[in-house]
Amino acid sequence: STISQDVFTALRTLIIANKPTYVYDGTTFTYTMVAEYPKDNPSFPIVVLNESSVNVVLLTFDGSGRDYGVEVQLDFYAKEAHGKKAIDSGRDSLRNTFINNISSFINDDGLIPMDDFWDDSNTSPFQDKNQIINTGSSLIKFVK
Repeated sequence: STISQDVFTALRTLIIANKPTYVYDGTTFTYTMVAEYPKDNPSFPIVVLNESSVNVVLLTFDGSGRDYGVEVQLDFYAKEAHGKKAIDSGRDSLRNTFINNISSFINDDGLIPMDDFWDDSNTSPFQDKNQIINTGSSLIKFVK
């Protein structure tokens, strides 16, 4: 089964087509989607689409019926000087995009959102070399 790859491809396509933006000091900043946090000279803002975590839920004792629980974490990074609203804007934008595409997830990708399918973490700062970055995460959960 290629569940992890299929989920990554579906979410990547959706995120790239709907990149979040925010305005700071009169300038619009657009998030770049990457598969991992850049080690050298990152350009902010960034949203990291992490690999999915898949668990198997057996529906019958003999294993003939099963569902797959799929969790994917999105990590948002923006310059601390832009404020926490930069992270909030990114999450709000993608949350709305995901909600507006639930029927596509179900019909095209076979991904059924769990009841609590979107869960945000707190925004917190960290230092990357010589700059302070705000970060926040969102956990998205589906059944396939």
